[in-house]
Amino acid sequence: MKITKLNIINIRNHCSTEIEPVPGLNIFYGLNGSGKTSVIESVSICGFSKSFMPCPDQAVARQGEDSYTVSCKAVNDYDIPYFVAVNYSGGRKKRINSTFGDNLNPKDIIGEMPMVILSPDYKMITFGAPSDRREFLDRLLSQAGRKYLDELIKLRKALKQRNNLLARAKSGFDLDYSMVEPWNEVFANAAAEIIIRRRNFIREFIPYFCNTYDFIAGGNETVGIKYLPDSLPHQEIDNLELKSVEESYSKQLKARIREEYARGLTTIGPQKDEILITVNGRPAKDSASQGQHKSLLISLKFAEFDYLKTIKNETPLILLDDIFAELDGERAAKVIQLIKNHRAQTFITLTDKGLIESFIGGLESRSYYVSCGRIE
Repeated sequence: MKITKLNIINIRNHCSTEIEPVPGLNIFYGLNGSGKTSVIESVSICGFSKSFMPCPDQAVARQGEDSYTVSCKAVNDYDIPYFVAVNYSGGRKKRINSTFGDNLNPKDIIGEMPMVILSPDYKMITFGAPSDRREFLDRLLSQAGRKYLDELIKLRKALKQRNNLLARAKSGFDLDYSMVEPWNEVFANAAAEIIIRRRNFIREFIPYFCNTYDFIAGGNETVGIKYLPDSLPHQEIDNLELKSVEESYSKQLKARIREEYARGLTTIGPQKDEILITVNGRPAKDSASQGQHKSLLISLKFAEFDYLKTIKNETPLILLDDIFAELDGERAAKVIQLIKNHRAQTFITLTDKGLIESFIGGLESRSYYVSCGRIE
């Protein structure tokens, strides 16, 4: 996939910006706060309907404005054109139009323009809580296939409804169990689908991850990634089947209902899963060095690229937001080499383009100077 034209209206400090990126490396440089990251956000909105940064849409809109619009034209690997436009206006439902129709939902465009995003904030994937790793997994698998996203939406709806009912029970409302039971069935069914798909994904993802880490770290360390589903026997995960997982959750939900009434929330489910990342057999979260964490994150993201390209039969975009300031020269050179090897359209933001100029020889590239939301 390659973007041929990107239009940005009222994003952060951009009033009206049009970019025609080259198929290779696009470098956006300038001072902090100049509007570089807004370009990456705009591409993210075209792919996910929202910024890759955790912020409300009103915060993305230019100061003094209550709306924004982002649109892009692109071509896929078979030279078939693709168009998408996302308009946000004052808290109303976003208007999303694409090649495939008008007034679409966000889920209708996720995965149509696959992309891999890496920013310093994503270090929480290896440093942070299990929720950070689940979010990485969910975003990747939502791009890889519509079925996973549909089941994730169904799970979240069932979880919200169950928790609302359980919270009312905790506050003294006389709750009939028959009101909870239908949501148990929906929850157990969606949970089973998600768990099996997560399990299968980890199996397929391990070689991509390990091979990329070997390249980054020089083959001197052994890494691993393991899926630990909540409230299921971890030692049996490889042999679990969809029906058995669904039955297990149905039984556990019934058995725990008194505890859940008392706590006012759902106590089991995929929303509590862990994805364990290890270096030399030890949990990376607790034992990895700063350098190892950086290598792990780069490896996860480029493994994501390889996995998506294989599953989608389409080359994802690569978006790298201000990561080179945190990398030493050796890791920076390895990242650029990975970009060369993957031959993807890439968007990079940095304060000083000199950080990578010595590494980009042989790549088709264009540099853009960004200042106060304007691009040269």
